[in-house]
Amino acid sequence: EWFSDSLTLTDMRDKAGPEKLQGYWILELGELAGMRKADVETVKSFISRVDDKYRASYGVSVESHPRQCIIVGSTNAETGFLRDITGNRRFWPIRVSGNSSKKAWQITKDEVAQIWAETLVFYRNGEKLYLEGEDAAQAVTEQADAMETDEREGLVREYLDTLLPENWSELDLYERRNFLSGTGFADIGKKGTVRRTSVCNMEIWCECFCKDSSSMKKSDSYEIGSIMQKIEGWDKSDRDNFVIYGRQRAYLRTSRDKP
Repeated sequence: EWFSDSLTLTDMRDKAGPEKLQGYWILELGELAGMRKADVETVKSFISRVDDKYRASYGVSVESHPRQCIIVGSTNAETGFLRDITGNRRFWPIRVSGNSSKKAWQITKDEVAQIWAETLVFYRNGEKLYLEGEDAAQAVTEQADAMETDEREGLVREYLDTLLPENWSELDLYERRNFLSGTGFADIGKKGTVRRTSVCNMEIWCECFCKDSSSMKKSDSYEIGSIMQKIEGWDKSDRDNFVIYGRQRAYLRTSRDKP
């Protein structure tokens, strides 16, 4: 009676979405794992609104329709579903096992009424609609865990933790690749002693993935950014000059551990 699962990502691009919200308190958006980057921006914009203004079908003029519902997304993805590297504060991931003591179809109308009654009490007592303190910190942790996984993350972690020779900035790309692969330097006994303090997406693309700089697409840079967001001890910073790669957006090491 108060629930609908008819809302889709496509609906959010026009007035079909706001129209489907009318008459319901709980809306489900199924299979979040299918979101592309463009879909993420659409979802963020849609769920952030508090008032939908549109001309209803057969309506004469544009009218205001204040939001009176919540939107719940669902997914069966085990390897993450969030993709926004700029942050996912609008999403509060909650893991459910599906092994509750009572199935959804076993809940009686009286129990549903009791749930609504308890919800009303929380509302009248001033329950906040945003998270604070430990709850907010826990949400950040859950959001990070819900990021899509990339099988190359392990390679990037190893690359960032590899100690570099003191003359690293003097080496060309092929000499760097040889060092990282364990060839070219072994015969002269050179070993890394310096911890890397900065890196850029292009550097990871060319040195860690051994790709050509000209083949790097915007989507590749975005995926590397997603990996870097999940690696602790590194923060995104302003643009900086990198030998070989020129001026690039930098990531700076924040941990002070010594090698």
